[in-house]
Amino acid sequence: MSQRDFIDLISGQQRGAGAALKRAFLRLASWPFALGAVTRLGLYRCGLLRRHQPELPVICVGNLTTGGTGKTPAVAWVVQALQQAGRQPAIVSRGYKASASGNDEQRVLEELCPGVLHVQNPDRVQGAASAKQQGADVVVLDDGFSHVRLARNLDILLFDALNPFGFGRMLPRGLLREPIRNVRRARFAIFTRADVATPQRLRDLEDTIRCKGFVGGIAHAAHVPSTLVDLATGRELPPADLAGKIVAPFCGIGNPVGFQRTLEKLGAVISGMGLLRLDDHAHVAGREFERQVMPFLDAAKEQGAKLGLCTQKDAVKLRANLPRTSLPILELRVKFTILQGEDALKAALGAALQ
Repeated sequence: MSQRDFIDLISGQQRGAGAALKRAFLRLASWPFALGAVTRLGLYRCGLLRRHQPELPVICVGNLTTGGTGKTPAVAWVVQALQQAGRQPAIVSRGYKASASGNDEQRVLEELCPGVLHVQNPDRVQGAASAKQQGADVVVLDDGFSHVRLARNLDILLFDALNPFGFGRMLPRGLLREPIRNVRRARFAIFTRADVATPQRLRDLEDTIRCKGFVGGIAHAAHVPSTLVDLATGRELPPADLAGKIVAPFCGIGNPVGFQRTLEKLGAVISGMGLLRLDDHAHVAGREFERQVMPFLDAAKEQGAKLGLCTQKDAVKLRANLPRTSLPILELRVKFTILQGEDALKAALGAALQ
C-alpha cells in the first residue's frame, strides 16, 4: 500500500465495508505498538534502561507523529540561531533511507546550512560522540524525540496545525509514535503552518497540549515562500509570479496538503489533475519520475497548466539529472519563520546551552 493510500485509509477518506475492516485491523495492530512504546519509556524512567549523557549539549527537534510537520526547515532555523549565538552546532539524524551521499533531508540541510556538520547514524549516541570528535560544541538532534536513549538538554516538539495529532491514534491506525500525553516530556512546542490556521484553532491546540500536562513555551511558525527556482536553468523568480497561473504541483513530503495550501495562498490555480502526492522520501528521479511525474505533467498541460511545481525536498533529487519534460519545473523554496514566540524560543535555546 502506498503512503497516499494509507493516509486516505486512516483518515477515513476511503469509505465502504472493506476500508472499515482494514481500519479495525489497524486498530488492533496499534495496541501492541502502543504497549511497546509505553513499556520502553517506562523502563527508561525507572532506570532499568540507561540514558547516555553526552559530553556536549543536545537540542532535539522532533515530532509525536511520523512526520509532516515541516521539521527540516525548523532544524535549519535552530542551527542558524545557534550559529548566531557563537556556537559550532552539528546535526545528528538517523539517516532514514540514506544512500552513500545521504538522504533527501541531508541534501536540503546542506543547502539551508552550508558547511554545517551532519552526522547520519541509526545509533544517535554514537552520532553525538562523532560530532564532538569532529569539533561540534552542541548537537541538534533531528527527529529524535522518541530516541530517549540519548539524553538532551531541550526537547522541541513540532505540531502541524493542519493535522497536529496524526488523526489521534497510534501507529498503524494513526500517525502517533507515542500517546499525546507524552507531550509533557518536551519543554517547547511549535505549531507550524500557523498562517493557514485560525486563531481559535491555534488556541484550541494550545489548550489541548496544556490539558495533557505540557508546561513549556509555545511558538507559532510558518513556512513562508521565499523564491522560485527553475530547475533547468537555475533562474530565480519571486513567488508572486504564481498568481493566476495554472500549475501542476507534485511532491513527496509528509504533508502534501500544506504544500497545496501554500500554492493556493500565493494565488496559483491548481490544474484539473490536482496535486500528485508521492510517498514521503520517494526517489523522485529516473524511472520513478518517468512512471509517475511525466504522465502527470503531460495530462496537466492538456488541461492548461503552464508549469510544474515541487518542493525543495523533491528538487534536491532532481537537479543532478532532470529529464526533458513537457512543462518547465519550478521549485518553491520556503523560509521557516517564527510568527509568535521567537524570544521565548531563543531564551529556551540559551538556557539549554548553559
